[in-house]
Amino acid sequence: MLRVRRSWAQIAGDPDAAARLFYAKLFRIDPSTKPLFVGDPVLQGRKLMQTLSFVVDHLDDEGRLMPAARDLAVRHVGYGVVAEQYASVGAALIETLARLIGPDFSTEDRAAWAETYRALSDAMIAAAYPGH
Repeated sequence: MLRVRRSWAQIAGDPDAAARLFYAKLFRIDPSTKPLFVGDPVLQGRKLMQTLSFVVDHLDDEGRLMPAARDLAVRHVGYGVVAEQYASVGAALIETLARLIGPDFSTEDRAAWAETYRALSDAMIAAAYPGH
């Protein structure tokens, strides 16, 4: 968790730039996600960064983190998100971190983010798509 927090702190100072890069990477990795974003892209990016900050801030508090994540996942079904897109989001997130942090984003940092995202996305998918 320390690696996740430290690397997040490195990019959290410019949330708009991080969000722009994330969405550019997401839409390149998985063009099927682009039509899901119909609102103001700046506002959407800020919501994304606030959500990620909440996740990072509550990594030690599953009692608060997991219910919020599950609720978010269920809401995303209504926006048209499908379970398979969670992998694209994770890949875009890690690519964004790697790009913004550069060579200081270590193999261990990448693994910590992958593990954290996998646990969170597995719980979200289970909540939103029972039996998936």
